[in-house]
Amino acid sequence: MANPSYVAERFQELSAQVLAPLVLGGPIRPVRPFGVELGMQVGGARTVLDQDLRSQMDVARVRVARLIAPVDTLPELSTYDWALAAALNDLLQLTNHELGGALTRGRYRTLLGSVIALCERIPPPRTVESALSRQATFARVLECVRTDTTVSWWTGRASFRGQPAPKRLLAWPKARNVNVDARRVALTEMLDGVTGVTVDEYLFAVSLWLTRTPLTDLATLGRRRPTFGWSASTLSVIATGPGRSLAYRLLARAGKAQTLDALRRARKEIPARHAEARALCAAFEQEVRAGFAAHGEETDAEAAARGEGTGAEAMGRGSEPGDAEGSDEAAVCEEDVRREPAGRGEEGRGEEGRGEGARGEDARAGQEALGRG
Repeated sequence: MANPSYVAERFQELSAQVLAPLVLGGPIRPVRPFGVELGMQVGGARTVLDQDLRSQMDVARVRVARLIAPVDTLPELSTYDWALAAALNDLLQLTNHELGGALTRGRYRTLLGSVIALCERIPPPRTVESALSRQATFARVLECVRTDTTVSWWTGRASFRGQPAPKRLLAWPKARNVNVDARRVALTEMLDGVTGVTVDEYLFAVSLWLTRTPLTDLATLGRRRPTFGWSASTLSVIATGPGRSLAYRLLARAGKAQTLDALRRARKEIPARHAEARALCAAFEQEVRAGFAAHGEETDAEAAARGEGTGAEAMGRGSEPGDAEGSDEAAVCEEDVRREPAGRGEEGRGEEGRGEGARGEDARAGQEALGRG
């Protein structure tokens, strides 16, 4: 077992530089990878020392939870919740282009195996309350983005992944014909350019991580990749009345076409030998379809009949990574991920600038969904 003081130090790093920014908004600065054993230990019987920060996180988590459930409090984060945060940190480090060099590319594959092993040791939520707690904590993980910048001038060019361009390269912009091209990269796209791990392997790790917070998995089922697929954890949620209600309220906030298309495709991917699971998914799909119809939402067939495109087309339009806000910079671990908090729309704070979008519309949609539920 690791030294308790060392584990406590790593816990404070994880809470301050990864989880708090994820919940509250701001730049996420991934810390050194945790691995399996330390990841499982880091949250044991520990709490955030900064009482003000802990209070802010509690309020923010309850605010997210109240979009789909009338709750005033949530359980304290468990050891497994902190392990999931550690797994997210290591997943982000997997996209760190400076983690390995020409002779150390094996680090990526080692870290990938560690992320998968850690996720496999984290059990899915055992109660609807714990599932709601995880959703409130990790709801916006797929909104994390990294800003890659390319600077070109009359004698050359340079690219920076998740790092601001040095000011010296931006000097005398007219005389040197300086052009700056900033591109936002979604979490699911961040591996591009990393050698040692394939995109499919990375997306598998992202998908596995999502299964550990099933309501988050369901809430983002319209994502372009990794595509949604039914898992034991998401099936467990819709197998209970309260869980089914929460799932429906989450889906009511999403686009009808992309939701129904994703549910239909995921149901068809369930092997025929799992007849009970297929029946459960089919019944849930019918309930969701009926719910959309009852509130004046068109189905895929109706949209196609009116010549407005299929659900698959709508799904493609509705899940572009560019919808996420924020940027990131290099820091202690060379790669940060920035996420804009809901309800804020600040622009640029120097080199620590936040993303320019706010999520007020999402919050209002959530309140409407809660009313329908």
